[in-house]
Amino acid sequence: MTKPSGWKVLSAGREAGLVLAVDFATTGRSDSSFSDLVPLLSPEFTVWETRQPHTTDGMSAEDYLALWADEVTGSGRTVRAVLGYCAGSVFAGELAARIAARQAEAPRFVMFDPEVPSPAGLYRDFAAMMNQFASVLSPEEVAAAQREGVAAQADAPDFAAYGDELVRIFMERAGAAFAREELDTELLDEFVAVFRSFVSYLNAARQIDPTAAWRTATAVSSREPTEGAALAERSVEVPVDHADILRSKRVAEAVNEIIGVYASS
Repeated sequence: MTKPSGWKVLSAGREAGLVLAVDFATTGRSDSSFSDLVPLLSPEFTVWETRQPHTTDGMSAEDYLALWADEVTGSGRTVRAVLGYCAGSVFAGELAARIAARQAEAPRFVMFDPEVPSPAGLYRDFAAMMNQFASVLSPEEVAAAQREGVAAQADAPDFAAYGDELVRIFMERAGAAFAREELDTELLDEFVAVFRSFVSYLNAARQIDPTAAWRTATAVSSREPTEGAALAERSVEVPVDHADILRSKRVAEAVNEIIGVYASS
């Protein structure tokens, strides 16, 4: 089979059935990812994780979903489960519903700290990104950028515009520091491109109403459960920080149990 461009193979398990994982995974992020969780799952599971398109300008939710769903359909494989992390749970719910309509049995749908993208959440991610540059920026510069990010929210007409403003602030603050330290600006350009892509991903997710899909899901929650988890059909709470939820062996045990039910039901 041709290697799917919309998916990254995290585990080529022993089973033909697929487990699909939806997340905006980036190298070097502090939060855990499905790359941390998959080695803790049963080795029989074949796990694919969403890739982000190279160009995301103007992409709608339908564009993302069509990219991912069409390649799964083209593979001819049955999907046993769909997993979603944070905002990825919005896409994951719609993807699971579409897959359920084309195969004999609906896939299990598991979401981890599900969250509808919001300006507050976007700022949180921006602030975390600024902290990653603490070795280049002074504490005062990091704090100033974060204050600008808070202030920009009041003037932005919508979510996408707020994301653009945060990109501008990052480029201005980090760009000055890179020039001062005479660092390679290619790294800065890469971070800017990733953040722009992330804003596009979140903005597209906001076009989907996840309520109906989330009511069919099992929500796995950290110590800081999200409002979205309250909508789930079933909840599993694990005493772990949000950033470590996909690194937890207890979470992996719960997922193994949830997904395993599919094979025996």
